Amino acid sequence: MKRVRVLVVDDSRFMVSLISSVLEKDPELEVVGFALDGRDAVDKARQLNPDVITMDVVMPRMDGLDATRAILAERSIPIIVFSAHTTRGADLTVEALQAGAVDWLAKPSGELSMSLDSVARELVEKVKGIGRQSAVRSGSTGSDAFSSRSWTSLPVTTALPRPVGAPSAVIVGASTGGIHALQSLLPRFDQRVPFAVIVVQHFPEGFTTRLAHRLASICSLPVAEAQPGQRVERASILVAPGGKNLEITPALRIRLSEDDGPAVMRPSIDVTFRSAARALGPNALAVVLTGMGRDGSQGAAEIFRSGGRVLVEDFRSATAWGMPRATYETGCYDAVLPLEQIAGTILRISGLS
Repeated sequence: MKRVRVLVVDDSRFMVSLISSVLEKDPELEVVGFALDGRDAVDKARQLNPDVITMDVVMPRMDGLDATRAILAERSIPIIVFSAHTTRGADLTVEALQAGAVDWLAKPSGELSMSLDSVARELVEKVKGIGRQSAVRSGSTGSDAFSSRSWTSLPVTTALPRPVGAPSAVIVGASTGGIHALQSLLPRFDQRVPFAVIVVQHFPEGFTTRLAHRLASICSLPVAEAQPGQRVERASILVAPGGKNLEITPALRIRLSEDDGPAVMRPSIDVTFRSAARALGPNALAVVLTGMGRDGSQGAAEIFRSGGRVLVEDFRSATAWGMPRATYETGCYDAVLPLEQIAGTILRISGLS
């Protein structure tokens, strides 16, 4: 099987060595080069054409944000931001994701900064997963099960009785590649919409505040990070805070908790979907966007079984077709759609187009 080719970008030679060592322990990964600043990264991306790039953000000469923009202006290479969890690092990370980077991972800090043991497994999984899908989509490998099957858009299911009328809430779950997807989806909604929008994006504490600010700058609907007890109101967008699980109560209020339960991470898409199924029943509409793993699949199934609708992003437009695929495989969905068709479908369901 063809190995995933990786370009490592970091202004620390020590960190370049650590990252390269972690990645090359996996036989499916190959580090083909490194760059010590953004300008060098742009040149190396052009020369080496890697499958995936790991990108530091705070660097001399050209930072990771500008390097991401420059690289993606020339070619479509998945970029994973690997940055320190600092205020400046957080700001640049969110901007880099908004500019087109597909995922993010925090560097260890303090004494752990001398080792990547705490994040090694997650780093390898992200690089390998994103690199595989990129290779499958480009047709450069036939090793993945995706390549042996045509993942075309599926029509809306009509065999089962489905609810009639507009949803009162649209709950959107996203992870890897989610910022790009949210930027495409959310600006399509305006003050006419009869529903509230709840966004659950896998992001750590502090980063979701910046995400809400970024989305507010491009959306006509008001966008805010959700607060405890806040009412779920139509024509508004609430973002689940990082580090907490968000639930919709029967009184249509926001409940935030740090309960782990079955959740792998907080915010958990499954937790929010399950609460929507209980509180809203047939008036809930779930959207499962790009992301690795299976979060959201079981909660989406509960929304579907309670009479609500479920829309799934398809393989061709998703950066990572893990979460959408897991939902698809439950059979509990109404449509599998390219990202560009999801907003229009929601508006048609709501009688607005």
